[in-house]
Amino acid sequence: MVIVKKDVTARRATRVPVQLRGSLRHRVAWDVVVQDLSLTGCLLQCPTGLDGGAIVDLALELGSGRLQAKARVVDVSIDGSVLPAASRYLVGLEFLGLPVREESDLRAFLEGEARRRGLREMV
Repeated sequence: MVIVKKDVTARRATRVPVQLRGSLRHRVAWDVVVQDLSLTGCLLQCPTGLDGGAIVDLALELGSGRLQAKARVVDVSIDGSVLPAASRYLVGLEFLGLPVREESDLRAFLEGEARRRGLREMV
C-alpha cells in the first residue's frame, strides 16, 4: 500500500461533516463510515488502506435516497484517532461523475445538513 497525499489547498466544493455508514467495494467489500461529504467526494474511515488511484464503488444512504458512485482514491493515511490494535485508515475519494439523480439527491442532502449545522450554503 502506498500513502498518497494530494494538495487540498483549493477545494472545489464545501465539505459537510457527517457520520454515515456505507460500503466500499474494490475486489472485496468493506463497511465504512463517511466522515465528511461534498459534491465532489468524501473522506471515509475504512478498515484497510487502498492504493492511490484505485477505482472503487461507494454506496451509502442519504436519508431519503441512496448514493451509489464510482470514485477514485486520492488520499490515504492511518487514522491516528484509534488505538494501534484497531488500526483504520482515512481514505479520501473523488467522485467520477455522478448520475443526475444521485447528484440531485446528494445536493439536497448536503444543503439540508449545512443548514442544520449552521454552515455556509453549498456552492
